[in-house]
Amino acid sequence: MKQVTLNIPENKYDLFMEFIKNIEFIKKYNEINIHISEEEQAIILDRIKNTPKADLKQWSEVKDSFKL
Repeated sequence: MKQVTLNIPENKYDLFMEFIKNIEFIKKYNEINIHISEEEQAIILDRIKNTPKADLKQWSEVKDSFKL
């Protein structure tokens, strides 16, 4: 299997996603089933619980800083 990363201009994103939804062999990212063990979940929840509230940010604020 091959993977492709694309940079889509904001003003073309909705049109692009509509196109992608109509291609059956492509799985959308949110449909991919990722397993996180109970141990990993506990670690993540512990980190969230012990992180000062001032250090937490909304996903919408930081998601564009990630390059997938």
